[in-house]
Amino acid sequence: MIRLPDVDRIRTQDPNNHLNCRKGQLLAYAAGRTPWSDLLMYGALGSTSAVYRHCYLRGEDRWAFDTPYVNDADLRLLGFEVLSAGTVDLPRVEAGLADFLAAGQPVFFYAPRHHFPYWVEFMRRSGTVPEEFGLLHSYFVCGASARDVLLVDNTTDDHEYVPLTVGWDVLRRGYAREPERWFVDCTTVRQVAEPDRDGFEAAYRAFLAGFHDGFELYDIIGDNLVGERASAGTVYRAPGVNSLALLAGSRSLFGRFLAHTAHGEQVRAAYARIAQLATVLTDRVGSFHAGSLALPVDRIRQGLAQLRLREQQAARLLLDEAASLPHLLPVAVGSR
Repeated sequence: MIRLPDVDRIRTQDPNNHLNCRKGQLLAYAAGRTPWSDLLMYGALGSTSAVYRHCYLRGEDRWAFDTPYVNDADLRLLGFEVLSAGTVDLPRVEAGLADFLAAGQPVFFYAPRHHFPYWVEFMRRSGTVPEEFGLLHSYFVCGASARDVLLVDNTTDDHEYVPLTVGWDVLRRGYAREPERWFVDCTTVRQVAEPDRDGFEAAYRAFLAGFHDGFELYDIIGDNLVGERASAGTVYRAPGVNSLALLAGSRSLFGRFLAHTAHGEQVRAAYARIAQLATVLTDRVGSFHAGSLALPVDRIRQGLAQLRLREQQAARLLLDEAASLPHLLPVAVGSR
């Protein structure tokens, strides 16, 4: 089997499991190749208004949210080239896959989840509603032989990435059933340069210059707790659950970015506390929607109000400190 040499270094960088499948895979791959992957997370604070529009107004789940971090432009700043062939057919995949893998490049493509037995087992185990079984998922190819394909996926209970061997027959049968939904957005990446420190510095300053947020979403989540529990049939679909998962995940990643910056301990500690409280509240709101009466709704609302206050205070600290620092990324790349 032709196999990428660094498969064992591909580990999840998103313990909150809030990124969409492709971005989670790209982040995990980049982290296995460079110690500077956390620089991709400079914009992870994002906009809570965008999360509100996505989860509440459009009723979408967290994995459909297009986060403003871990994107192609920032991957280029990190030193990676992203190459996409769009949708291709099975013969082209069979003919070209080995060449990319031999060059040390992973291949990504979208295909329906219910064509893969390991995904069907995972969806049944995790309580996925039947109408979502056929949704597209990004598959991350790290090896291939004449008989099998080596995928790396995170269908474990802790969402950790593990290698999985799937026969070519699985791909061929699935493609024969729905060829128009297979090998969608075929993409490969390759590392071509060292990270562009000045580019990340400029991108982060531009992000801070446009960062304005009242964090009203925390109040909205609290106000809708009771109504959502009464109306939502599946916990992971509740807008409050999806919103908090996105907020907790983004704050956790932003805290990792801060470790590479000149920001002081007060700012770093503030965002560490925010990420921790947001993660705790995600679990509590999920348990509440599942029917638990262990924690009164007023206690959850108090936690959300505290989280909003912490966000406001931390944002002021962050922006004031950034304005006073001549350089925000002082550590020279390669001297870590």
